[in-house]
Amino acid sequence: MDRVGRIVTHLRLPSADEAASAADGFRSAAPFPHVVWHDLIDLEPAAVAAAFPAPDHPCWRHYEDDYQPGKRICSDVEAMPDLLASLVHELNSPRALEALEALTGIGQLIPDPHLEGGGLHASGPGGILTPHTDFHIYARLGLYRRINLILYLSDGWNPDERGGALELYVPGAAEPTSTVAPTFGTCVVFQTDDRSPHGFAVPVPAGHERRSIALYYYTAEEAEGFSGDTNTYWQTHGEARGTARIRLGAYRALLFGSRSLSWLAHRANPRLGSRVRAR
Repeated sequence: MDRVGRIVTHLRLPSADEAASAADGFRSAAPFPHVVWHDLIDLEPAAVAAAFPAPDHPCWRHYEDDYQPGKRICSDVEAMPDLLASLVHELNSPRALEALEALTGIGQLIPDPHLEGGGLHASGPGGILTPHTDFHIYARLGLYRRINLILYLSDGWNPDERGGALELYVPGAAEPTSTVAPTFGTCVVFQTDDRSPHGFAVPVPAGHERRSIALYYYTAEEAEGFSGDTNTYWQTHGEARGTARIRLGAYRALLFGSRSLSWLAHRANPRLGSRVRAR
């Protein structure tokens, strides 16, 4: 944004009419509703690369768990370099929300000012993101997560290299149905619920850093069908032995129980019961 609060335009966002023309393709996409837009950024890749924070920048939080090793995330828009903050503001602007509503058919979308789990993302060589489904209930604001948007900022990415490619899965499948190379200016929008596993299991190749802006959009009204709870559900867990294997088994059993209770709570709510679809 500029000094008087106007949105600075750096993106080739579709209009609401243009987005509406892609709605049928979005809904029918496999393995779950999504669309891929290319060349969305109206900036030189070198300018974005120069603005992207170095790994030692204080805005970063570093993840070291086995599900997303080496991942960095910056969720404080005020700590971001101005150019990248302006992209975030533009993607949360009324024009962007109108386009997303026209595309997805989900009305009254709400952006998250806190960027919980979102903002700038980066993964270096060897980085992965285990396929997962995202949290649905956003307790901080009492909202329900409906749409994910990922805008890739990776300069010089070779699309012939599958490392770091976003993978979209049928729930429980070992292989992805669709992949998207994280090339500069590529944007993926997808419906997020407990039937939309995604991640990138093929490590980021040497000499590359996978960079993106990830934003999530919510509604005040619950989704029609059960879409998840407050947890992230990882689809695979890797090898474990001894005590770690026992603890992992307990974790999976408890998480299954938690999800089952959340599903029952959703079905028991009399304000939702008439709207629940068969799964």
